Amino acid sequence: MTFQKSPIMVLMLILFLTLVGATVYRVITAVETDPGMVVEDAYLSGERYGEVLAAKRKLDEQGWVLDFLVPELTLYQTHQTYKVNISQHDQALKNAKVVIDFERSVGPKHRFSTPMKFDGSLYIAQISLPLKGRWNAVVKITKDSFSHGDFKALCAVVDKNDKGCDRYKGKYIR
Repeated sequence: MTFQKSPIMVLMLILFLTLVGATVYRVITAVETDPGMVVEDAYLSGERYGEVLAAKRKLDEQGWVLDFLVPELTLYQTHQTYKVNISQHDQALKNAKVVIDFERSVGPKHRFSTPMKFDGSLYIAQISLPLKGRWNAVVKITKDSFSHGDFKALCAVVDKNDKGCDRYKGKYIR
């Protein structure tokens, strides 16, 4: 009996190759999307987060408004404008030190910071993200004893057709 004449053997081979292919696909997907985030001191970081929220509430009560404006579509290896408007009662905060930090959740290897320049009403920086994928953008504003900040989660993609970080949205993530 030859191999081609045994339908059971052909089906078993197809099933085996399908399972191997699916396993390889899942391993590649897991390696690409694993954020690798581990928090050693989860309780203490939770307490610190509570302190951050209390400080933010206090600044909101004092009338401080922080608008952290990022590009609608974050493209990698393309210079894009990031803007910060920090004001109290419609008066912009001048002469502050404003720094924007970019970091990836997979590690500090590609972490970088850029100072932002004041143009009369907004703090502005031109930034090009070196890699595709998820980025955390953290803006820090300090002046004398005043400090404020904000955070945005970004996904750098090639172009508007690139599904990038949202390729599983709706399918596996709600």
